[in-house]
Amino acid sequence: MAASASRGRSGVRVVSAGRLVLGIDTAQRFGSIALAGNGNAAAWESLAPGEHSSGLSRAAERILSGRGLELQDLAGIAVSGGPGSFTGLRIGLAWAKGVCLGLSLELTLVSEHEVNAYRHRQSPGLIATVLLVATLREAAGASKVTVAAPELPSPLLESLRGAGFLTASADSLPPTAAAVAELGDRNLLAGRAEDLAAAAPSYGRAPNARKPTPSP
Repeated sequence: MAASASRGRSGVRVVSAGRLVLGIDTAQRFGSIALAGNGNAAAWESLAPGEHSSGLSRAAERILSGRGLELQDLAGIAVSGGPGSFTGLRIGLAWAKGVCLGLSLELTLVSEHEVNAYRHRQSPGLIATVLLVATLREAAGASKVTVAAPELPSPLLESLRGAGFLTASADSLPPTAAAVAELGDRNLLAGRAEDLAAAAPSYGRAPNARKPTPSP
């Protein structure tokens, strides 16, 4: 994207040079949204539980407008593709699909496991991530990765530590959407954009809902 400027409601709108990717993570109870320029996250906001749907558009507007940007200045949108909450994943992906379709932007999905491993990339050795899926206390593990999040149930934490794993805290790290934006930028540069009609998240488990059993 070339640097440009145009007149807006608040005066001159200056658009920074470089690729801009918006990252969205609504896979877990606490969500977040971030903006990356040329592959580096520069701004982010957290979404409290219950704000995934109502707060997503407002958070995106705040992040962009504060920098003199609009949605059409983006090169694309990256969204967490799960595993995670059924409702949360659908909210994030539906919002991103709508924006990408309306503005002809590219969309890419990023694995929640890859996101969590990426956030701990400075840790020594291999990294393994373990995610809690929704509220069922089910664990979804990824074979290529390795640090366990400290919010896991104590028995699982003790088992991991007993097996020689180190556990790492993410409290001091930027929110997960920052990693989604940075990894999403890599995906788009590599040509890994999703088909807007076919893009779907991976929930990591079967849905709770079941078809009613027919009466005899």
